[in-house]
Amino acid sequence: MLDFLKHGDWVVPSLAGEPFVEKPPLFFLVAAGFAHAFGQVLPLHDAARLATAFFVGIALLFLALMGRELCARGCGTMAVLVLIGCIGPTARLHQLITDVALLAGVAIGMYGLALARRSSVAGGIALGVGLAAAFLAKGLLGPGWLVLTALALPTMPPWRTRGYVVALAFAAAVAVGPVMLWTQALYARSPTLFSEWLITNNFGRFFGFTRIGSHNPPGFYEATLLWYAFPALPLAAWAIWTAWRRHDSSVAQPSLTLPLLLVAVMLGVLALASDSRDLYLMPLLLPLSLLAAQGIGELPVIGTAALSQAARWGLGAVAITLWSGWLALLTGVPSSMNAMLLAYQPGFVPKVHWVHLSVALAATAVTARMLARRARYPDLAMTQWAAAAALCWCLVGTLWTPYLNAGKSYRTMMRSLAQELPATGCVASLHLGEPQRAMIDYFAGIKTVRLEVVPDNSCSVLLIQGWRDTDASPPAPAWSLVWEGARPRALCPALAKPRSVPEALGPFSKRPFPTTQVRACGHPIGDCITKVAALTTDWDGVVSLKALCGSCSESDLMDAVRSD
Repeated sequence: MLDFLKHGDWVVPSLAGEPFVEKPPLFFLVAAGFAHAFGQVLPLHDAARLATAFFVGIALLFLALMGRELCARGCGTMAVLVLIGCIGPTARLHQLITDVALLAGVAIGMYGLALARRSSVAGGIALGVGLAAAFLAKGLLGPGWLVLTALALPTMPPWRTRGYVVALAFAAAVAVGPVMLWTQALYARSPTLFSEWLITNNFGRFFGFTRIGSHNPPGFYEATLLWYAFPALPLAAWAIWTAWRRHDSSVAQPSLTLPLLLVAVMLGVLALASDSRDLYLMPLLLPLSLLAAQGIGELPVIGTAALSQAARWGLGAVAITLWSGWLALLTGVPSSMNAMLLAYQPGFVPKVHWVHLSVALAATAVTARMLARRARYPDLAMTQWAAAAALCWCLVGTLWTPYLNAGKSYRTMMRSLAQELPATGCVASLHLGEPQRAMIDYFAGIKTVRLEVVPDNSCSVLLIQGWRDTDASPPAPAWSLVWEGARPRALCPALAKPRSVPEALGPFSKRPFPTTQVRACGHPIGDCITKVAALTTDWDGVVSLKALCGSCSESDLMDAVRSD
């Protein structure tokens, strides 16, 4: 997103100055648009994050429309509440990630499949827009789900019509334009990058012949879904069971068969994939929520009471715990809780943010009033659960964000690094992750030259990321430490210039260690033969190091050691 704002290249997304074709550009373009529109009144990253709200809003809208199309007006609202109340995607739905654009594209496509029974043109257009959006958000996965479902639907009588064939033709006509526009532009720009996107990042991830992504044991998605999709999964199962128990045609109604087919296709494709991550389950919650919405209406009295009590005493207890912990941080009472929380974030200084506190108080008051009502009907019980889940996240986002940010933010670390680097010349990197490269570029304006890509660069500084006692060892014994740092709660990852005696850094320590900074001589790495002049290490791992370059005298060094 940052590189698009600077250079305006919509064909090849880039990260820290390098082509980044893991994903197509839709989300980055929309995020850049929001950043450009609201970057004057909000921090750039917060303005860009409005794109997440935009795509999540689209997904919820089309989920509601699909529920209204297949069932009734209230069904769509309940489906939205179920999705909001699901445990798994709560954090993901607030992150600046391309998967929220995929979620929106799949939701639009699902609505198109439902609408195609009634209107071939409108349904086909919606399906085509969903296909294009899903493709331009994350590649082949989303369109693959929708296409497989669309091809399987004619096995069911409501979609075994000439009008449905017309809808598919309209969908293909709408989707092919945006898809071909970007893919042809990418191929024309660079066949190599096109191959990297298609073969490595799509087929390679799926079939596992590239070392990209997470690889979990078989059954990962099935096991994860048990908690990730709560309460949608048990409610969906109840809807299917009650329809089956009637022994009539209700089990074959489109309101059940379409979302069931979508769940089967999505879960089947994910089960075959080599790459596995929990966030890939997020689009699966759309059809599950629609099934669950139908199960809510069939809940018996005991089920309604159980859902309402779970919202009150389960999520309500979580909300009380969040308030109690925040008050303990602010007041120091109880001292045991305060000490425990501050031990986890030792650099945190509690203070009241009045706007955040006002929002938290208002949300708590509204939710408490709702939870105080007796849930006589299943719809109210589901509303209570969704409201309580939203309250818990609201408290995290208002009261606890400063505390969490104290240990998670890269801002201080990256600016500390920038102060210790030479004013001129390039910075090489080794094993530096994509998020870290992006953060260095965003917070410090430094674009690193990766040794994995340009091994023969002439940069005078090398930045290594890894665990302090294992991964951050120097590639050659003749290099000296210049800077070392980590986020406050990162145990021992080191971002450092190589050091000559790594074992002299002291014992492995789980304590946050201070930053050690030494100026480098400024010569290209290949010309420097470093001799250690002095090295001392204390119990906390604070290193004092003075290095002599074989091509320089001591006075030529940019001088001395500064340890924070």
